[in-house]
Amino acid sequence: MHKVTLPDGAATYTCRNRLKSRCIDQLAGQPIESLPQHWDAVPANTSCLSCLIQTGSPEHNEVLNLFRATCPNNVIKIERIQNPTLWRTLQIKKLDMELRNGHQKNEKRLFHGTCHTTIDHINNHGFNRSYAGKNAAAYGNGTYFAVSASYSASNTYSRPDPKGQKYMYLCRVLTGDFTAGRHGMKVPPTKSTTTVELYNSVTDNPSGPSMFVIFHDNQAYPEYLITFF
Repeated sequence: MHKVTLPDGAATYTCRNRLKSRCIDQLAGQPIESLPQHWDAVPANTSCLSCLIQTGSPEHNEVLNLFRATCPNNVIKIERIQNPTLWRTLQIKKLDMELRNGHQKNEKRLFHGTCHTTIDHINNHGFNRSYAGKNAAAYGNGTYFAVSASYSASNTYSRPDPKGQKYMYLCRVLTGDFTAGRHGMKVPPTKSTTTVELYNSVTDNPSGPSMFVIFHDNQAYPEYLITFF
């Protein structure tokens, strides 16, 4: 039997881009178990909670203003989606992305129109890229998010329910480093010919994006559900 003596201190490894990183130790040291302070208490044995936001509150106004910046539709209600598991998964992915990309400008707030029949699934399980191509897939077979609410408000994406109500999420999306997408793309391309590191997302126009496409479900969180008509 051979005896191996490990050096003191945190273990490190050299990433493929030759940058030394303490990814594991930094991930372990982050309070990923913490949840947003403004969240309501989540009852025990509850995986997801939908909380109605009071009209006129600062939180309501913030979401409403982002929506109305491009969309004149009337808003019926805004709900905060509280899913601790999905939230913590996003935070782990966000930290990993910051370490790999070497910067913290990886998250955007984007819109995603949906049908009333998919709301419970998204609230409980997040977005599912296996539905790629159901509405459009011009820039890749992933999940699409729009910069402007007006784009997601189209009946193509926010299909009215039998009462004529429509639904849209304001999401936190980890777009990270992005490049141009193309039809049929199943994963983002590599950042260069000398690395295995991939771009984190793709877009219709890298110099002025109107939409982003992600290929990993844990890169987006459905933070608010906006009901409108």
